[in-house]
Amino acid sequence: MKFARELTVSNANGAAARRTRMGWLGPGLIMAASGIGASDVLTATVGGATYGLQRLWAVALGAFFKYVLSEGMARWQLATGTTILEGWARHLPRWILVGFSGYVVLWSVAVSGALITGCGLAIENLTAGAVPQTSGALGHAVLAFGFVYAARSRGFATAMKPLIVVMFVSIVVCAAVTFPEPTAAALVSPATVFSRGGGAYVLSVIGGIGGSLTLLSYGYLLRDEGKVSATELPVVRRDLALGYGFTTVFGISVMLIARRAFPEAGETMTDDDAVSRMAGYLGELIGPAGRWIYSVGFWAAVLASLIGVWQGVPAIAADCYSLLRRIPPAARREATVQMKSPVYRIALAFMALSSVPFAFTQRPLFVIVAFTVIGSLFIPFVAATLLYLNFRVPFSDPSRRNRPITNAVLVLVLVAFVAVGALEIAALGKP
Repeated sequence: MKFARELTVSNANGAAARRTRMGWLGPGLIMAASGIGASDVLTATVGGATYGLQRLWAVALGAFFKYVLSEGMARWQLATGTTILEGWARHLPRWILVGFSGYVVLWSVAVSGALITGCGLAIENLTAGAVPQTSGALGHAVLAFGFVYAARSRGFATAMKPLIVVMFVSIVVCAAVTFPEPTAAALVSPATVFSRGGGAYVLSVIGGIGGSLTLLSYGYLLRDEGKVSATELPVVRRDLALGYGFTTVFGISVMLIARRAFPEAGETMTDDDAVSRMAGYLGELIGPAGRWIYSVGFWAAVLASLIGVWQGVPAIAADCYSLLRRIPPAARREATVQMKSPVYRIALAFMALSSVPFAFTQRPLFVIVAFTVIGSLFIPFVAATLLYLNFRVPFSDPSRRNRPITNAVLVLVLVAFVAVGALEIAALGKP
């Protein structure tokens, strides 16, 4: 474990020098806001419109799964001094890291397209069509790239704070106004997953709600906060609980609004009314302020996600690059993932440029929902690798391994994905 101890020391010293001092805005909330974007809002909107309140449980389940996965990756990092990516590189066959790096490229293109498409929808709705979707998408891509390229960690956190407050307060207020009745009973209706197409929707929720690949960014945020010791695990758990509690409340709030805006269960949703109809309904219910509050909240959500993803994912790509190239020593790999490194900036530029063609799509809703399915593939992969590392890799302190309940949930994640996938494949062969 000499390498791990060496990396821990270098990371601790580096993190102390660049702490972001986020205050109440911890890494958990930043990761949650990065994960909540157009895909979360529109997936929840589709769910509320199509299934009514029968799928609220899927939002809570998705957030819970993400909490367990994030806690497992954070536990590994704090116990070994290495990121989960470094764990894969050291303890798994090399082809897995190569394949994962290819997935990062595919995911980066998909998420960038989904996010700027969502920004285009948001600004078109917010300006009542004065700014067209295409122009809005391109404008947000340019602004977000310029901000992340020039920003430092502290400036990034400062920009995220108001966006997080606006997105959360506005959507929750709208939900409270539109649906004041108790809805707890709707959380316990998982049997509806067996309806045709229900499994695909559940997978898209689990893949979209709370992020997918962005879960890996939590480890880098922990280092920026100076949290490198295993004694920090209780603090990390509280931080993650806050982040995913935020995610759950936000996702359920969107579904509650959608259920009222689309009162007929199973009603078809088009690209044109996925966002505008929600805003229009609130405008009819509580006046012009209702439309404005929802529109601003949706815009803040997708912009926060765009900035958060474009800040965090290039670090993941840079880490993959450094591990594939076997760059020594640990301190040099750590420098590669910093926001000013050339590799990081190349990855950022790739994400920005690959998003441009999506600004011209005529099917934004399809692009956004399709991304959530791609993202969902990451979840069982993480669950499987966490189980492997927990049982096959020696820990200097065995008490730092996953708890039995954590391993049980990881197995449940794998079983759930296999079962739902099998059901969907079987459904394809039925008339």
